[in-house]
Amino acid sequence: MSLVDGSSPEAAIWQLVESCGYTADLPHWTGLTEGFDSVLDLGCGIGRVARHLAGQGREVVGVELDARLAGDLNRLAAGEPVTAVTGDVTELGDLELGRERFGAVIAPQQLLHILGGEVSRQKALEGARERLEPGGLAAFAISEWVREASREVDVLPDVREVGDWVYASRPVAVEHDPDSLTVVRLRQKVAPDGSLEESYDSITLDRIDRNDLADEMEEAGLVAVRSVEVPQTDRHIATVIVVARHDGERSLHSGITP
Repeated sequence: MSLVDGSSPEAAIWQLVESCGYTADLPHWTGLTEGFDSVLDLGCGIGRVARHLAGQGREVVGVELDARLAGDLNRLAAGEPVTAVTGDVTELGDLELGRERFGAVIAPQQLLHILGGEVSRQKALEGARERLEPGGLAAFAISEWVREASREVDVLPDVREVGDWVYASRPVAVEHDPDSLTVVRLRQKVAPDGSLEESYDSITLDRIDRNDLADEMEEAGLVAVRSVEVPQTDRHIATVIVVARHDGERSLHSGITP
């Protein structure tokens, strides 16, 4: 399965380099969606999780804000049971997704951290609730960072070769604020003739913990039932998948248990 090729836009290639080496969570998404034929993947990007689940027999619809990424996913996944729709996950009720409701709605990796705050997260959670079948499952991945001082980072880069080009990206700084964390990456691109281009990219991630997310879910009409720990790897920090039900029977204002 090729997530990008020589015809892919550069945005897709950088997502491959910076995100698609991460596979530790894939067995969890397989297990969580087992028994559900239809899955809605929020913030699907180039299809790291969507295409994995499609390969497990799920029919997957992905929502992606960047039309370039959605289009490339549809091109490379032609013939697979996965479709990407260009749209905003905070406006799920207005999107034509091919069906009204899904057995499972998921948001892997960083989506909830980059929506721009609690108001936008609430809209996304409410939309997920509206798009879930009764008895359906919602699962959202977050990271819970320890607050610390801003610092420089010295790690080996993530590297991929696409066609005759070599792409490398590595975090060089982490900037901590009370309510967010910003990761600064150095991107390097080596052309076939050996010339080097460099640029910087940054992403700001809102701080969220599992109990705050459980409260936000409940406000949206979802009830958190458990959390799934995805341990850190030698290249990636640990994540938590908070799992909720459309028709859950218990409230978790007092906290989530694993």
